[in-house]
Amino acid sequence: MAKILAVDDEASIRKALALSLSGDGHSVIEADSKPTALERLHEQNFDLVITDLFIPTENDGLEILKTCKARQPEAMVIMITAHGSIERAVEAVKAGADDFIAKGFTMEELKLRLEKLLEQKRLREENRRLAENNIRLRQEIEGRYRFEQIIGNSKAIRDLLQLLSRIVDDRDTTVLLQGESGTGKELVARAIHYNGPRKDKPFVIVNCAALPEHLLESELFGYEKGAFTGALRDKPGKFEIAEGGTIFLDEIGDISSKVQVELLRFAQDHSFERVGGNQPITVDVRIVAATNKRLDEEVKQNRFRADLFYRLNVIPLFVPPLRERREDIPLLVNHFLEQFRLEKKKEIRFSPETLTRLEKHHWPGNVRELENLIERLVVTAPQAMILPTDLPPEIFGSSEKEAFDSAMSQQSLQQACEEFEKVFLLRHLEKHHWNITEVAQALGERRDTLSRKIKRYGLKLE
Repeated sequence: MAKILAVDDEASIRKALALSLSGDGHSVIEADSKPTALERLHEQNFDLVITDLFIPTENDGLEILKTCKARQPEAMVIMITAHGSIERAVEAVKAGADDFIAKGFTMEELKLRLEKLLEQKRLREENRRLAENNIRLRQEIEGRYRFEQIIGNSKAIRDLLQLLSRIVDDRDTTVLLQGESGTGKELVARAIHYNGPRKDKPFVIVNCAALPEHLLESELFGYEKGAFTGALRDKPGKFEIAEGGTIFLDEIGDISSKVQVELLRFAQDHSFERVGGNQPITVDVRIVAATNKRLDEEVKQNRFRADLFYRLNVIPLFVPPLRERREDIPLLVNHFLEQFRLEKKKEIRFSPETLTRLEKHHWPGNVRELENLIERLVVTAPQAMILPTDLPPEIFGSSEKEAFDSAMSQQSLQQACEEFEKVFLLRHLEKHHWNITEVAQALGERRDTLSRKIKRYGLKLE
């Protein structure tokens, strides 16, 4: 409900306003003169002001209006005017009044106008909040998708970042991202958009593999009312929504031959027709496409049009799989670990042995698989230090097999036993919070013996 200031030198009008509007749940403050009204405006904030234009002179109401708009620009103002004073009412509107009503009005008429103005105020405030949120979100997104957020120091990542820095200022050239699923192609596409000249315009994502042919066509190009059963109104497609910005066509290698033809036309002249329409629509949109397939091989197998491939492959970028950039795994682990530490409010660390196991894993799911694993470990970790035995079987098991094979070929039995003893001892130290006396009691060993082994293996609390 609203907080309302009712200004009139006639007590009967003020009381009628206060009684009626209070009955609807509004809070009403009364003022019988210009000085009182100005004092109330100085002391309190109001959603709406209802004031007579003449109290007792014709300028008093205008001065209250101007003071209100100067001090509380978001407040709405209704001016009460005498019959035959339309000129003064127009002057009041020019001075900032949101509405005026002639004396002799009914309370129902006033309430309708009041509710209309309050709804306008609500929508205006909501739009302002949305605009502020959009600015904040855009700032967050731009920060999140800086090139520095592409984590890695391997040669493959350095080469990728070097290419990205060369194309960042270009606004039109089509980019084709190739790489396995989970390598971060969408992150690269967002970095291209949010670091380029189109960053203030939309970034629109379409997963081409997620939709059948007829739905993908209408999703991309939109449709006209009556184009098919259920098309009850015109619907713009993703290309229209992305006007001025970037459209990211993920899994482009999975589109049908019919959609390939339509996309080729758009790639050539940036025009298309809605489904069921016959009027060409032209938009200014940059295409960034991605696929986990070898499109050149798809062309050879006649599953992908060669002319479309060449249109898309103007700037080819390859996002390497994680197994080809293993030296980046510790950096990625630290990045995700810090992210989930803050999110889950848990202090978790990885032992050096655990990091070694992660570096040896094949990572068929690439960076996405690693990120999901880190989140799982942060949530389910039984202690602050993640040890190799905390890893899932597909990682710990495979690493153990590799370690065993290595021991068989390179290590003596004694060396293999020492390797196991080191991990075993570290596990118990962590379990007992590095209380060597407690560990000695739990294992039935002498404290000085354990101290020597801890020193020998170079174990320490990190």
